Amino acid sequence: MTIGFTPIYFEFNDIYDKLGGVKKAQYILAEQVLKDSNFYIPKDTGALEVSSRIRENGEEISWNTPYARRLYYGVNYNFSTDVNPNARAQWFEHAKAHHMGEWLKIIGGLF
Repeated sequence: MTIGFTPIYFEFNDIYDKLGGVKKAQYILAEQVLKDSNFYIPKDTGALEVSSRIRENGEEISWNTPYARRLYYGVNYNFSTDVNPNARAQWFEHAKAHHMGEWLKIIGGLF
């Protein structure tokens, strides 16, 4: 007895196109998150803002100065709001609390 099998083929191009769109959307979102977060960073010389980076895959944002962590958590740092009156510790959390709705709209508009 012979059993015949009908081959099943899957077309992956649509999946790859969508994944490419997701990666692009992730980077677009990361750019906006960085912009909104930097609105609340403490500024003196501007070095903290200049040090901000988006990882190439858009999955991580960082601020790369020796004092970034202390400023972020407000540990033993009394920063001025002279240059940036919006400056505060935990600037990403503050941006997230105030801009999450906008960030979701960005993603929704891309798909």
